[in-house]
Amino acid sequence: MEEQMTMGLWLLLILLAVALAGVLGFWIGRTTSHERRLIRELESELDSRMQELNRYRSAVNQHFDRTATLFAGMAGAYRDLYHHLAESCEELADKPTRQRLEERAGRLLANVPVREGREGRSEPTQSRSSDAREREIDLKPPRPD
Repeated sequence: MEEQMTMGLWLLLILLAVALAGVLGFWIGRTTSHERRLIRELESELDSRMQELNRYRSAVNQHFDRTATLFAGMAGAYRDLYHHLAESCEELADKPTRQRLEERAGRLLANVPVREGREGRSEPTQSRSSDAREREIDLKPPRPD
């Protein structure tokens, strides 16, 4: 009888261990699979954001490359226009006008503002504002003060 009790106790302990292992395995599987799924979703979202960031960086680089190309073209066009005006001035203008243009253009190209004096002579100015500079090169009429 004692042998049957011991055998029954062992059988009960084995069944209890199997049940406990099953419950523990089920719990570990549930928690890890949800975390795994969450990790995969987060990794996927991170990859998506990184691709979006790379596309944005590429677009910014292309924008600045195009801007630099356009700016270089514009600078070349301004240079060509200046040379055209200088050549035309040589052919068409009298000596005082040519000298005044050369003086004014030289100072403007050297980034020294120039204004027209009362006697038609070019004089350096102290002002560095864009409005004043535009008036100095006769692009804008003077504002009443």
